[in-house]
Amino acid sequence: MGAPMNDSIRWPLVENHIRKSSESNTFGRVRKHADGSPKPHQGWDFYAALGTNCYAIGAGKVVYSHYHGDFGLLVVTSFKFRHQELFAVYAHLKQVFVELNQAVEMGTPIGETGNSGNAANLTGDELHLHFEVRNVPMPGLGLAGRISPFHVYGICPLHQTISCPVQPSLIALPLVEAGAH
Repeated sequence: MGAPMNDSIRWPLVENHIRKSSESNTFGRVRKHADGSPKPHQGWDFYAALGTNCYAIGAGKVVYSHYHGDFGLLVVTSFKFRHQELFAVYAHLKQVFVELNQAVEMGTPIGETGNSGNAANLTGDELHLHFEVRNVPMPGLGLAGRISPFHVYGICPLHQTISCPVQPSLIALPLVEAGAH
């Protein structure tokens, strides 16, 4: 259970669980502004201790790898899903193992989770990988240009952990660290 419907897609972490099992860490208008009005969250926040490896969810290439405001150290990779080009986003990274325009295969190490960007002061069970699925590589604010990862995976690991082992032969060395932007 929990395997994606498409064999060419994997989960971004070895252990995938929505941070704090909270719906506010899932996709959509699931957060609140100070006045109580709905506020969008553009992806899923997976709990991840500092330095947890994250992996390419499908074959494609690196289309963005740089520090990007609230996202911190950010990597965006392309991948195919149901004959459509989509983009996987890995944010708040500590280190990056890939370069711009580099080809990646499913399971290629992308980087290590961190606390860059607006996650800079988070600790303990607040630490996470912010993960998005987009239909354009770099959309603006809000939900436009983004789709729920549920549409790719068919399940949301809100109340359970979904394991996705990686080949032990995949080893990566950092190319960029969060403090070096």
